[in-house]
Order: sequence, then C-alpha cells, then structure tokens
Amino acid sequence: MNLVEKVRVQAFHRARFGAAPLTELGFRNADSQLQRFAALCGWGDMSGCVVLDLGCGHGDLRPFLAERFSDMQYLGVDFLKEFVAVAEQRYGHLPGTQFLQADFLTAGLPDVDIVIASGSLNYRSDNELHPWQTISRMWNCARKGIAFNLLDARHFVADDILGGYDPDEVLRFCRQLAPEAELLTGYLPDDMTLFLRR
Repeated sequence: MNLVEKVRVQAFHRARFGAAPLTELGFRNADSQLQRFAALCGWGDMSGCVVLDLGCGHGDLRPFLAERFSDMQYLGVDFLKEFVAVAEQRYGHLPGTQFLQADFLTAGLPDVDIVIASGSLNYRSDNELHPWQTISRMWNCARKGIAFNLLDARHFVADDILGGYDPDEVLRFCRQLAPEAELLTGYLPDDMTLFLRR
C-alpha cells in the first residue's frame, strides 16, 4: 500500500473512533467478529505457540484465543496508536501478551510460530501484488503456519476502502507456498479463511 492508501485507511478508522467499538474496527457486529475468530481457530491447536496478530485492532482476539489454547505467547501489532492504546488497556495485563504500534507492511516481522490476520488484508491497494506480498511475508516468518481471512468477492461489493478476493485465486496462490493450504467458507456470507501449515 502506498502512503495515500494508508492515510485513507487511518481516516476510515479514525472517523469511527469513539463510536461503537466494533464499528470503529470495521466489523458489522459482535457476532461477525466472533465468527471470524472461530474460523481462524480452525488452523489447529495453538497451545504453547507464539502467535503474531497483524492488524490486532483492540486486541480482542487475545482473550478469544486464551479461552481455547493454553500457554500462548501473543504479540498484537497495529499501525493505529488509538487501537494499540485500547488493546493495552484491555488486555496488556494478560500473561505473555504484548502490543506494538507498527506498520506491519513495512516493519520487520519477528519469527513466530503462527501469524494471524483478521480483516487487515481487505484494504484496497493500487498495488496488485499487495495481498500476495503480505501473505508471503506472513508465511516467511511463521515456523508453523498462518491463518487469515479475506472478503469474498463473489458476495462482497467493493467500496473505496475495502475489496474482496476470488477464493480460487487466493487458494491457488497459497498452495504455491503450502501445497496442503485449505480454504474455509460458509461461516459468513461474504468472508473466507485460509489455513497454511508447514
């Protein structure tokens, strides 16, 4: 994403800041957020893993994972300082939890076990390679695998900020990285989740 696109994304969220928490994050409602989180857990057992959450927002994935997996270390990264401040306030006290303000598209990513991205790859970009480059970066720093969701272009109508992807195209790309990559659909009408494992 170029600088103008990043500013547009920041403005999108900052215009909603102070509204209902899930609205400012871009979710329709709490149920859609929880369904996306549950889908991401389909990657497998994350117990004992170091998990990197790219575009962590308010950090709400942290307690969701903690209820399902034990002995996790969690690092949430977001480029909006307002979101990181909320995440720190809500969940920074949890064991093995850290939040960092950074642009994960350009910052160096640490080597971790699992990389997760929920909603953070849906922003439109003039760079046609943007999603593939980001997925590749996630894969390259993950010792065990990655899980991420995208909007499904078959059902989601793109707007000025968000865009959808063709599931077959995404799965083909992911299988170049991990031949056994899996695609999950059907949990929400316009969303899909990909699992890549080493």
